[in-house]
Amino acid sequence: MKPGKVYLVGAGPGDPELMTLKAKRLLFESDVVLFDRLLSPEILSGLNGKELIDVGKSASHHKLTQDEINVLLVKKAKEGKMVVRLKGGDPYLFGRGGEEALVLLAEGIPVEVVPGVTSAIAAPELAGIPVTHRGITSSLTIVTGHEEPGKDSPLDWSAIAKLGGTLVVLMGVTRLDKNVGALISGGKSPDTPAAIVEKGGWPEQRLITGTLGNIVQKAKDANVEPPAILVVGEVVNLAGKLAQKDQKTQKAQNAGRKLAILRLDAQAAESSRLARESGFDPVCAPAIALEKKPLPIDILSRVDASDCVVFTSANGVDIASKNPSLLRSLKSKKIVSIGPKTKVALEKLGLSSSTPKEYSSTGLEKMLSGKKCRVIFLRSAQGSRYLADDLRKAGTEVDDVPLYEVKASGDKRLDNLILTAGEIDIFAFTSSSTARFLVERAREMGQEGLLRDALERAQVAVIGLPTATELKRLGIRVDVMPEKFTFESMLQALRSTQ
Repeated sequence: MKPGKVYLVGAGPGDPELMTLKAKRLLFESDVVLFDRLLSPEILSGLNGKELIDVGKSASHHKLTQDEINVLLVKKAKEGKMVVRLKGGDPYLFGRGGEEALVLLAEGIPVEVVPGVTSAIAAPELAGIPVTHRGITSSLTIVTGHEEPGKDSPLDWSAIAKLGGTLVVLMGVTRLDKNVGALISGGKSPDTPAAIVEKGGWPEQRLITGTLGNIVQKAKDANVEPPAILVVGEVVNLAGKLAQKDQKTQKAQNAGRKLAILRLDAQAAESSRLARESGFDPVCAPAIALEKKPLPIDILSRVDASDCVVFTSANGVDIASKNPSLLRSLKSKKIVSIGPKTKVALEKLGLSSSTPKEYSSTGLEKMLSGKKCRVIFLRSAQGSRYLADDLRKAGTEVDDVPLYEVKASGDKRLDNLILTAGEIDIFAFTSSSTARFLVERAREMGQEGLLRDALERAQVAVIGLPTATELKRLGIRVDVMPEKFTFESMLQALRSTQ
């Protein structure tokens, strides 16, 4: 069998939006992803069907040794698979990417490196510290603060202390006192400006500034945890000036509440981006997944017999678009879209639609001008019954065609969310099925009590009356429901409650 190929891919400093386009593309094209202790779990969002292997390493715990990771890379590639070895930052900057590449090449396996934005530059930059600045310094030294035990050529901290310019120490939280002590012992002045950037690129990024003489104590007082980097040099003094515009944003992020996003995995990345922009700390845990249903053999005649076609989601539009005959039939029909996302999905197909002002039978009746007509719904098998039932009561002939089934996601992130539900500040329910499957999974795990306690303490937000009705049936209080039934409107409503 011809071996596959391994891509050594840099994930950047933490923010999924700081990944390269090539890195994102390769993730979705891959068969297997071996990932380190990533700076954001959102980076893996939307990778349904991929084999995801956590080989994460931290200062005190290795899930797999480097030799075991090498063996696994070779094994997966020799199975003919496309493998992405995903690393925080850049693969070749203290990422052991070179070691892995040599092992793979020795086995005759093709390797390609995809550079990533390194936290050595990005983290200080995001905190308002340029690592070089005209008139202050034109040199940069990057070292590791966590050396391998027994290394033949250990770092000469005395020599490093004598260097000018900016010094960035990566992975040095656990040895911060020893590293700083070595710099001072080597001749670096205790008055030299120093800073710790914790979780650079994360929503909860923090900056602690001081001098070499007090930065260790300041880090202890602030309870700094990895990942964090140490920056030493006069450029640290620029943080107060260059970070001024971002301080309000950073403060909002630091105070950001954890918001659980339970919608489809395919929607997680966009939802997370919107949540972060609103100052929330998104926690993606898909509660649902979609399973397409075969179209009825008489679907074209049923559409032709209708006066109006109603889509209630962009998912339904996407599924319908895969049938060329159905798509052609829709071009001659009056179409109603429930929600702006559905409307946009139709527009991308060249289909115009009307949208009722409210997601209800009343809103749809008003749009139909009270005319008795035949309406066909193309939507989820679990779509709310009240909309169709109320239309029938008003004398409208309704045909309901299920295009897809909503089922439990089986996602491990949902299990983890349930076990840590007490840490969540806001639960965002975008459909009745997200609520139902969350509760059902907690019940299966024997953790329903834990979940309900967390829901009682947290804020609960919903999109749409059907979702609110389902939560009421489940005995869960609803705190926020925006007038406009979109995720963006939900976030805006939540911001107003802060």
